[in-house]
Amino acid sequence: MKERPGERVPYSPWFLRLVLAALWALAFMPRLVVAQGVVDAGFDPQANGLVNGVVVQADGKAIIFGAFTTVAGQTRNRIARINTDGSLDMGFNPNANAAVYSVGIAGSTVYVGGVFTSIGGQTRNRIAALDAATGLATSWNPDANNTVNSLAVAGGTVYVGGGFTSIGGQTRNRIAALDAATGLATSWNPNANNTVNSLAVAGGTVYVGGGFTSMGGQARNRIAALDAATGLATSWNPNASNTVNSLAVAGGTVYVGGSFTSIGGQARNFIAALDAATGLPTSWDASADGTVRSIAVAGSTVYLGGLFTNIGGQSRSRIAALDAATGLATSWNPAADNAVYGIAVDGGRVYVGGDFTTIGGQARGRIARFAPAAVPSGALAPIPTLNEWGLALLTGLVAAFAWAVHRKSARVR
Repeated sequence: MKERPGERVPYSPWFLRLVLAALWALAFMPRLVVAQGVVDAGFDPQANGLVNGVVVQADGKAIIFGAFTTVAGQTRNRIARINTDGSLDMGFNPNANAAVYSVGIAGSTVYVGGVFTSIGGQTRNRIAALDAATGLATSWNPDANNTVNSLAVAGGTVYVGGGFTSIGGQTRNRIAALDAATGLATSWNPNANNTVNSLAVAGGTVYVGGGFTSMGGQARNRIAALDAATGLATSWNPNASNTVNSLAVAGGTVYVGGSFTSIGGQARNFIAALDAATGLPTSWDASADGTVRSIAVAGSTVYLGGLFTNIGGQSRSRIAALDAATGLATSWNPAADNAVYGIAVDGGRVYVGGDFTTIGGQARGRIARFAPAAVPSGALAPIPTLNEWGLALLTGLVAAFAWAVHRKSARVR
């Protein structure tokens, strides 16, 4: 059909379908990628050694830490920062000389604990504060005499747990509260008789897990709740039968992971949900068959990593997502080929670190990023990766090209 002067060429049905498909892809493709819960193809930094954990900054960049010495083909000793598009942040290189076990972020400061004696260009014994922009060590220097396993920052206080007996210029057995400005130990002194592995602060309470049997002036087997003002143990006393490795507080529930088989007077295998007021286990009973090393709670989902192969009533290899109401495993099943040590959830992204080389059916060198286990109906998708935006843009360009060809061919006829 030849176009008459002033007459527009009608759109054919096939062209309308193509345009609609392109618009649909641009609007909804990122959400569909999120909802699938698969490995993020655009995020593959490839660490060459163990990743102990991941902490996500407010700007979406992820700090990974552990025992690795290269990331994304570049030298990065035991701590590195990954951009949101999966590339290595070239401007951040604290260069720790031994393993990093814990990281906490407060504003423009990154607090770091581990077994290192040098980091950020300075001598720092097992604990340091780094400038978040440069990765250089600040003047903050508590100087721990042994391992720092865990950090929790609350207001002007940095709570620290590990194997040390001296820190911040004072005798402090395995747990301490440090002034976030000076690095000096406060008067808070729970005096644990064995290692502290994990800390979680909720309001006026500091929850503590580890291998201790005495804490805050009371007999407390491997788990305790301490008064954030006095350091004394509260009456909360779940009494775990073995080591507690990880803690996460969500509302009125304290999720606990470790090597125990009994806690709060009930049989609970390696994972439990405790009432934050009473210390008694709730009916939530996911019953893992191996150690739980990490916990992250996001909405109605509890993400877990560790050494287990069965949890929540399903076969799950070292990583799982559980329903926060029932304790049952969801359909999300990435299946790592080796241990998962750290999980962090940031909006619509789940970051996973460990000792795996395959996860979610893909080769991943000890660090991976996933879409969430589920996206609530009507929820906005998180910011797509560059690869996702590229695919959507390409779809739109193809549609535009087809439109131009259609117009030209219509005029020629």
